[in-house]
Amino acid sequence: MRILQVTNSISHHQLPLARRLVQICGVDNFRYAATQPPTIERQRIGWRFDINEPWLLRVAEVNHDREEFCHWWDGADVVVCGVRAIAWMKNRLRKQMLVFHMSERWWKPPIRMARLIHPVFLVMALKFRHLSKSPWFHFLPIGKYAAKDIKWLAPLKKQSWQWAYFTEIPEPLPNVERERETFKVLWVGRMIKWKRVETLIKGFSLLIKKRNDAILTLVGDGPERRRLQALARQLLPQNSFQFISPMPENEIVPFMKQFHVYVLPSNGGEGWGAVVNEAMSAGCAVIGSTTAGASCTMIKHSGNGLLFRSGHWQELGSHLQLLSQDESLRIMLAMEGQKTIQNLWSPTTAANRLVTVCRDLLNGHAVSHFDSGPMAPASSWK
Repeated sequence: MRILQVTNSISHHQLPLARRLVQICGVDNFRYAATQPPTIERQRIGWRFDINEPWLLRVAEVNHDREEFCHWWDGADVVVCGVRAIAWMKNRLRKQMLVFHMSERWWKPPIRMARLIHPVFLVMALKFRHLSKSPWFHFLPIGKYAAKDIKWLAPLKKQSWQWAYFTEIPEPLPNVERERETFKVLWVGRMIKWKRVETLIKGFSLLIKKRNDAILTLVGDGPERRRLQALARQLLPQNSFQFISPMPENEIVPFMKQFHVYVLPSNGGEGWGAVVNEAMSAGCAVIGSTTAGASCTMIKHSGNGLLFRSGHWQELGSHLQLLSQDESLRIMLAMEGQKTIQNLWSPTTAANRLVTVCRDLLNGHAVSHFDSGPMAPASSWK
């Protein structure tokens, strides 16, 4: 079986899956195609693009790779497509060839379905709905809300599968225990409005009143940085917080190992949030908002992490206080979070299940069933 994975960029959130697919299919039967060149913004925030693999195609940068990409698009048994190449997907479907379309939310707030007012987006949505009528078209929604969004657009009851971004799992898994002299809270990302970092700063201001040895570390840059620094200076003691510039992607997980808690405060604009995968694998207890893709999908409240309503900083502050006071609870949540990433939402599990389902479909067999996680029916997401 030959598989082509198509994305808009070389991404450390998708390469782990690609590497597992190479192991399963063989280097001659797999290609990963990046359709756009590296952006300055992603380079600035620490993404690496100096990756050389025989199965990696730089479609927008190398003519030979572009030609090979066209050959693979026409000839691969399965295309897993993360870009809205509607015309290209339509051509494959006409030939009764499998296409899995991978996508984050269509109706992200605050605009949501008002996007359909724009003629270009409306036409694209109608074309996508037409594609979805083919039995050869399947959808890989990245998170619960992506699956809910697609229900408004396309009738994909039996052709929609649970999906995510899958980060590399460190080996061996880091110890979840932490030193007890300080209580360390972490956030990493681009400082933009829908990340709602101010929610974390306000929530942390409640924690610091109860535990003056707590430290908040914010890693990243962006248009909101100055405003957030001013807010932190206003609400927090000077020695209780620090802002750190973006760091290379391969340094993030090792850096996380020293922190007790990772917080994802984003609103519904966060289609996934792969930093949650990384924090769980690093042994942090994770607190996430109910509207962000990764946290609402992977976290079971009080089971493998804690959830709070987006923007409710008092609720977040209460969660931080709880974990700062109950180390046994924090350790339990961190351990269960690691199990979630290692055993269920891992690139190995995703690759194995994807290949299994594809083989079933190609051979006309009954499709293998999974109760939860990658390639479980998206309809089972509540």
